[in-house]
Amino acid sequence: MASAREASVFVSYSHLDDEFRKRFETHMAQLHREGVRTWFDGDITPGAELDPNIRRALKQADIFVALASPNYLASRYCFETEYGFALRKASRKKLFVVVVLLRQCQWRHTRMARYKLLPRDAKPIDQWARRGDAWENVVEGIRTVVKQFRLASQPPDALKKTRAPAQTSATKTKPPGVRPRRVTSGKASPAAKPKPTRSLKPAGKRTRPIKPRAS
Repeated sequence: MASAREASVFVSYSHLDDEFRKRFETHMAQLHREGVRTWFDGDITPGAELDPNIRRALKQADIFVALASPNYLASRYCFETEYGFALRKASRKKLFVVVVLLRQCQWRHTRMARYKLLPRDAKPIDQWARRGDAWENVVEGIRTVVKQFRLASQPPDALKKTRAPAQTSATKTKPPGVRPRRVTSGKASPAAKPKPTRSLKPAGKRTRPIKPRAS
């Protein structure tokens, strides 16, 4: 059985929300084992230029996850550059966008309002009594998106045309309008019965009538 296609998830977040990002990575552990790879700007090697690496990661990403908060909206780079790039790519059907609400913010008045937010009912993670439950709800939502991505990225299978089985003499259909002749085992059909023959008189000695003699 072929292994599932790897999915690349770009995590966009404000560095002021790094603690949330770490919790997100922790709860994504099982998806990592299932071929889901997350990328965030902390993966950039020291000394490397920032923008080219992020742009490259965005181009290669299959799913974009925005960790939304007041800090995220306040960051021009997060909200305008990264999120704006993601929306343009999503409009070409080349990216799935997911918004995770960390803390309540003005997301309803932004372009985020066009997407269904996680966790459930767009309840911010910091308002859940048990934050672990909130993160599990987020991960289950992302799992669903990963399935959608893998389904959409499957190459179109060659249409297997199902051919009808070859008709044998026993299965050939009669032309329309022709009524099939009924055949019974060991007996001729009524149409094939021989006509009854006329009964003949038994052969015997024929006698001529006696003519009277003239006197």
